[in-house]
Amino acid sequence: MTSRLGFTSGLGIAEGLAVEHAGLRPLKQVMGVSYYQVGWQRMPWTGSRTGWFGATREGETQELVNQTEAWNEARDQAIMRLRHEARMAGADAVVGVELKRSFRDWATNLVEFVATGTAVRSERYDLGHDTLLCNLSGQDVAKLIAHGFWPVGIVGGSTVAYVVTGYQQTRRAGGLFSSMSNQELPDYTQGIYDARALAMERLTRTAHELHAHGVVGVSVDRSMQDYEREVNNVTYRDMIITMHILGTAIVEAQDGPPAPEKYIALPLS
Repeated sequence: MTSRLGFTSGLGIAEGLAVEHAGLRPLKQVMGVSYYQVGWQRMPWTGSRTGWFGATREGETQELVNQTEAWNEARDQAIMRLRHEARMAGADAVVGVELKRSFRDWATNLVEFVATGTAVRSERYDLGHDTLLCNLSGQDVAKLIAHGFWPVGIVGGSTVAYVVTGYQQTRRAGGLFSSMSNQELPDYTQGIYDARALAMERLTRTAHELHAHGVVGVSVDRSMQDYEREVNNVTYRDMIITMHILGTAIVEAQDGPPAPEKYIALPLS
């Protein structure tokens, strides 16, 4: 005796019930994957402070273009394949999208993006022809819809930034009595701010292309790797910052559903 499986979903029980209550019927779990090999990347450091490839000021943050493009293109490819698989299933949207990324050490300069989510079909609203994606939980999607907001897509930005350490920071951090007192390393601090600005610029640009009114569920993930270089018998410890920012772009519907009922919760005691 054979039975027909209704649907598969990556949503939890509470998420699935919330999505159903919002008029979205789960169809199947969908996935998109992309592996990207990073090409040769020149570095802003060399045997002199100005560098072989142009001037590099001390304390300056420079984006590593090849590595940055690899992360952004791999993410876009994985999301595009996830959307295609959902569209083939007849879905209007994909909720609960999770993106996992890795820098694989079993291959030279290989980055990996894996996107998974639950494809759903709207039984109450017309969501248009394009399949909508969001990285929000089922409960959050239901809350957005109940208050007249719609997710219009996942937006993200990645950057790999190289922080060129200056002589002043190197002297303070490596001095004879440097370990005896607390001190800020301003080049690293500014490098984090610069990396965030570069990633946020890409996220904001994508949100504008979707005519979004805002971005919610924003997550920031970063990793850092130090890199030593020697100039005139002085060892500089530079920093490579990899930062990923991800969120869901939303718009406010012109004719949204009626506002949910309000009630007062009183203790029974």
